[in-house]
Amino acid sequence: MVARPFIAPFRAMRPMLALGAALTAGACDFLAPILDPPQVSAPPAFQYAAGESLWPPADWWRALGSAELADLIRRAAADNQDLRAALARIEQAEANARIADAALFPTLGLSGQGTRTTTGAKAGGSGGGGGGSGGTRTRISYQGTLNAAYQVDLFGQNRSAAAAAAKRVEASQFDRETVALTVTADVAHTYLQVLALRDRLRLAREELVNAERVLGILVQQQNVGTISDLEVAQQRSAVASQRASIPGLEQSERAATLALGVLIGRVPTGFSVNAQSLSELTLPPIIAGLPSELLKRRPDIRRAEANLQAGSKDIASAWAARFPSISLTASAGTVSAALSGLLGPGSFITQLAAGLVAPIFEGGRLEATQQLQEARYKELVAVYSQAVLVSFRDVETALSASQLYALQYELTRQALAQARRAYELAQVRFNAGTVDFISVLDAQRTVIQANDALVQADLARYTALVDLYVALGGGFGN
Repeated sequence: MVARPFIAPFRAMRPMLALGAALTAGACDFLAPILDPPQVSAPPAFQYAAGESLWPPADWWRALGSAELADLIRRAAADNQDLRAALARIEQAEANARIADAALFPTLGLSGQGTRTTTGAKAGGSGGGGGGSGGTRTRISYQGTLNAAYQVDLFGQNRSAAAAAAKRVEASQFDRETVALTVTADVAHTYLQVLALRDRLRLAREELVNAERVLGILVQQQNVGTISDLEVAQQRSAVASQRASIPGLEQSERAATLALGVLIGRVPTGFSVNAQSLSELTLPPIIAGLPSELLKRRPDIRRAEANLQAGSKDIASAWAARFPSISLTASAGTVSAALSGLLGPGSFITQLAAGLVAPIFEGGRLEATQQLQEARYKELVAVYSQAVLVSFRDVETALSASQLYALQYELTRQALAQARRAYELAQVRFNAGTVDFISVLDAQRTVIQANDALVQADLARYTALVDLYVALGGGFGN
């Protein structure tokens, strides 16, 4: 005899599933409120594009011309802990979406029990020394019942909840893109800081060597009596001040290097950067024009929009929860003399029941739940609108910074050239006896300050460019 497949109980539930599908197909969830994200118009300056190709490219950091920076960003994408946390949040959102989807399908439960029955018989005779004998027989019976329950999603409560969960998966994915963009920018910023601090350190050490050389000359002149102790003391003070500025720069450079190690997921001890100067990088030009599709490129805006859409579905789900629901149940059971009978021939009984369940008194809970979701939606509208406004502000700020810091760098470069010229003239006139040594010291300090300011202005140019890349979405959506 061929055993009956265990799938047979599911056939008994087909009428229930067919009825549920028919009711769901005719469900009136179209009555639920429909809320769309608010329309935000781009400012006039943003209503044109730079051309067919979007700028910046997805791998914008390569335009800086540093293979080391590109490798650091690659390692950060693989090992940064913030990115791993964002990936875990995506997995959580996907699991929640599967949980929400489960409400759209029947729930199945299997229950069973076994019964053991023992029977016995005894027979005997008298006379002739006859004896008797007896025997027992054990019978085991198993009974299994497959139960199913299904709630017809008449007003779309479960479908809205599932749709909200799906939108939250999208939001978590955009959240990861936002974190990835932030991490990439942080790696670039920190790398630039390391190189700028090394430039400042190199200049500080060079200026210290120069100040010590001048001090040596003054000591020689003091020994022959051509200058007084005052000039020597003043230069010794300048040398000490210059020497004192170096440890602070060294600590800042070390801290930036350690921070860079953490960004790429490394234990910072032993981590190092090979490049030594900003001059090893290339400052790429800014392409004219602003993208009209900015709102589609920034992952933080896409995340806010997905959360807003999820909030709309939450309102629909809370709205539907206030209306009646239809619950369908079915059961199929089999009884046999052995466990194999559960899968073999048996007697199947199918029952189908439809129950209408309507919320009568919930103490205002359902209404309050809907009001809660509506208030939450208002919050999400404000968050979305704020994200849009911030995006336009970020672009305008970064563009302005790129232009003004470029001008600042050029003006600082000119100021340094004039400071060096003034220092040379002060030395010549001091040697000729036409000015005192204070003029030389002042000119020397001006050169040191201008040198340091030029490095910081150079760093500001690169930082503003990275900020512009991020403000434009960092190539996201290319």
